[in-house]
Amino acid sequence: MKKWKKLTWVLAALLVLSLGLGACDGNTASNEPLVIGEGDWDSCKFHDYVAKLIIENGYDSTVDIIPASTPLMVAGLSEDDIDIVLELWSDNIKDEYDESIANGDFVEASTNFDDNMQGLYVPTYLVEGDDALAPDLVTVMDLPKYADLFSDPEEPEKGRIYGAIAGWAADEFLAKKMEAYGLDETYNYMRPGSDAALSASLASSYEKGEPWVGYYWEPTWIIGKYDMTLLEDTEYTPEGFANGEGAFASVKVTVCTSNELKDSNPEIFEFLSNYETSSALTSQALAYMMDNEASHEDAAKWFLIENQDLWKSWVPQDVFDKVMDAIQ
Repeated sequence: MKKWKKLTWVLAALLVLSLGLGACDGNTASNEPLVIGEGDWDSCKFHDYVAKLIIENGYDSTVDIIPASTPLMVAGLSEDDIDIVLELWSDNIKDEYDESIANGDFVEASTNFDDNMQGLYVPTYLVEGDDALAPDLVTVMDLPKYADLFSDPEEPEKGRIYGAIAGWAADEFLAKKMEAYGLDETYNYMRPGSDAALSASLASSYEKGEPWVGYYWEPTWIIGKYDMTLLEDTEYTPEGFANGEGAFASVKVTVCTSNELKDSNPEIFEFLSNYETSSALTSQALAYMMDNEASHEDAAKWFLIENQDLWKSWVPQDVFDKVMDAIQ
């Protein structure tokens, strides 16, 4: 039976991830919970709870959320052991993803968002407004003109660019960019020890109204909380990226389902095929979660209440009403 196959797969995934999961109940196959595969990052967890709240309250179906790496998500979808993934960063596994979709291993229901960005950011108050200290700072190539503004406390004659974390692919790219654009002549490239240290440096400077330039990405609570401007760069190309030239590429983040879910739950599949948000909306929800010390489920409830006009179009009216009654 599918129930035992799915349970075996879940236990294997949790063993790999060194995480625990409570035992499944004795439901019959027709009443088995739908399984959402959850990545280990906040935006994915947030979207998982948005879908869970809608499915459980609007469609009277039970949902289990299990942790899964991206390879496990793909494998689980292909084997009908995971029913839904809300954030599959398809371009990060492009060849495997495209082949799986072409072979019909699982279904791409919709694009959750594809406006995610990353690169070198500055606080918007530095570049916009009557009191802007760097009104002509528009592109990465403009940075040498403003090295004094971003002075490195440890070497004041040069500026400081906060980079990505050592070991990240973004760090390798940015290190190449420093040389390719000649930024190393006027700036030091500083690698924070962790993403927490990076966000702390940005937040501290922003709260004080001080200059800051460095790497960040979205969707994140930082971008949702603070008004930041991504410095422009030349268009992304694979060849340029290999040399540290051009912008980061945005990634198509998709909502995917197993073939079995599409066949056996067409109403839920229809909802998922309408599921579409944005990087900005996701960042706002993550900022809410941070500011209010809220759980991912609380952030999902807040999102549904605050963005009724958006998700009302995803579902039939009766489903919308049932969900709103349940979360208010």
